Amino acid sequence: MAYPVTNGVTTFLSPPEGYVVDFEHPKQQNALHHYLIFGILGSLALFCLVQRLYTKHFLTGSLKIDDALLASVIMQSVQIWSISIGGLCHHAWEMPIEVFEKHMLSSYIVAPIFITCNGLSKTSLLTFYLQISPQRWFRITIWTTIVMVACYTVVIASLLLFGCQPIRAAFDPYAFGTGTCVDLPSLYIAIAVANIVSDVVLFTIPIPMIIRLKMPTAQKIGAALMFGIGSITVATSIVRMVYLPSLLGAADIPWVAAPANVWSFVEVNLFIICGSMPTFRKFLKRFLPKWMGSSGHSHPSKPTTFDTSQSKLHRQPHTGYTQFDVVELDNFSEHKKEGIIQATVTDVESKGSGRDDTSEEAILDERAIAYTKTFQVQYSA
Repeated sequence: MAYPVTNGVTTFLSPPEGYVVDFEHPKQQNALHHYLIFGILGSLALFCLVQRLYTKHFLTGSLKIDDALLASVIMQSVQIWSISIGGLCHHAWEMPIEVFEKHMLSSYIVAPIFITCNGLSKTSLLTFYLQISPQRWFRITIWTTIVMVACYTVVIASLLLFGCQPIRAAFDPYAFGTGTCVDLPSLYIAIAVANIVSDVVLFTIPIPMIIRLKMPTAQKIGAALMFGIGSITVATSIVRMVYLPSLLGAADIPWVAAPANVWSFVEVNLFIICGSMPTFRKFLKRFLPKWMGSSGHSHPSKPTTFDTSQSKLHRQPHTGYTQFDVVELDNFSEHKKEGIIQATVTDVESKGSGRDDTSEEAILDERAIAYTKTFQVQYSA
C-alpha cells in the first residue's frame, strides 16, 4: 500500500489543504494533560498503594489477594511510552509512518492492559468488600459481581488482542485492509458502558452494610469519602464515553483519541487511590499519632472489663462473627467522680504486632470483627 509523502517524509495521512506541516514541532492536543496526570495523580496513586502494602505487610501482617490485584494495576504506566515517542496527541500527517506504526503498536498493547487493570482494580475492591459482612445474600452479590467483572474483562481483552486476523492488521499500516478486524471504536464504547454499569454496582452494593456497621462517626465519614472518590470514576467513564463517538470512522486516530485517553488515566489512578484508603488510618496512627489522638506505640493501662458471659447477659443468636465472653472498655472516663456514661464497645483482636481495635482494618477484617454492644455505666467515687 502506498502512502503520501510530505516534505520527503512518508506519512499515514495527507495534511489538509493549506496546513503547514512541521515535523520538528508538531501540533499537540492534551499532551500536557497526560504528563500532569501521570506525574501528579499517578504519583499520588503510587504513594497510596505503597502505604497500603506497607500497612498490610508490616503493621497487620495480612497481605491478601486484593493487595496483589491492586498492585498489578500500576502496569498502566506503560501508556506513557506512546507519548515519549511522539505518537500520541499528534496529527497522523505530522509524524513519520514509522512513528505512527509505533503508536498503533503501543495502543494495541495498552488497550487490553487498560481493561485488565480496570478489572483487577474492581476485583480488588470487591474482595475487600467480602470482609464487611458474612451474610449470605451479601457475599453472593459480591461473588456474582466479581464473576461479571471477570467475564467482561476477559471477553473484551481477548477481542482487543485477537480482534484482527491476521494480528498485524491491528497495528501495521502496511497490513491495514489485508485482513478483517472488529469495529474498535464501537468496542471502546461498549467498554465505557460496561465500566459505567460496573462502577455504579461497585459503589452501591456496600452502602447498606456500611450504614448498619457499628463504627465511630469518623470511620463512617472515612468510608463515605472512600465511596465518594470511587463514585468519581463513574463520572470519568461517562466523560470518556462522550469523547469516544468521535473515533467512529476517524482516520487521525492519535489526535482524536487523546482526550478520551486522558480520562482513562484519571479513572485507573482513582481506583488505586480509592482501594488504598481503608488502611490510611492505621498508617497515620503509626507515623502521625498526635494527629490521630494516639500515643504511638504506647497503650493505656489495663482497661476496665465487663463480664458478658451467659450467666449475666442474654446472648444474642450467632451472627456469623466471632463472639467473646469478655469485652474491654478502653476509654473509660477517670476524671469525674460520679455520673453515667454510654459507650459502644467493639472487642477485637487484630492480627499483627499491635492492637488497633477501631481501625478500618480491624472493623472490616472477618477475623477481627468480634462483638459490639452499647453499655450504660453508672459510677461514683
